[in-house]
Amino acid sequence: MPSTVRPATADDLAAVRLVGILSWPPTYGPSRGAGFVVAGLDRYWSDEAIGAAIHEGRIDVACHEGEVVGMAEIDRLDDDVVLWKVYVIPEHQHRGIGRRLVDAAKSRARAIDGDLVTEYDNGNAVVRGFYLREGFVDDPAPWPGTDAVWMRWSSPAGP
Repeated sequence: MPSTVRPATADDLAAVRLVGILSWPPTYGPSRGAGFVVAGLDRYWSDEAIGAAIHEGRIDVACHEGEVVGMAEIDRLDDDVVLWKVYVIPEHQHRGIGRRLVDAAKSRARAIDGDLVTEYDNGNAVVRGFYLREGFVDDPAPWPGTDAVWMRWSSPAGP
């Protein structure tokens, strides 16, 4: 059964946090260390941070057999939508779940006639390849002083 993507609800808070808790250590631990992982989980995956994003309608979840196995968080950035997070629990990766989450973010960008922008850690070839396959291209950072690599997916022009 394929996974489904839907807007997160308040009942998804613990499950969304679990996605971060299970995905951040293998994603960032090897390159950034345990301190970075712990600080990031405390800052970006807290009840307050995730709860606010869910309340504001900025998180979509991917469910497989009724279980939340992935999530994406978006926000507005000027006239575009920025994809801040897209994570899938490691044992559910490579099944098209990340692609479905990105497709949902693309739909949100199309709904406002905007583009979808995102960023990732420089040197993360796996993430770069994923975004290239999803139609993203390199894009200048929206502000100076960031070490992140920014990419943009442009909404197709309307009829």
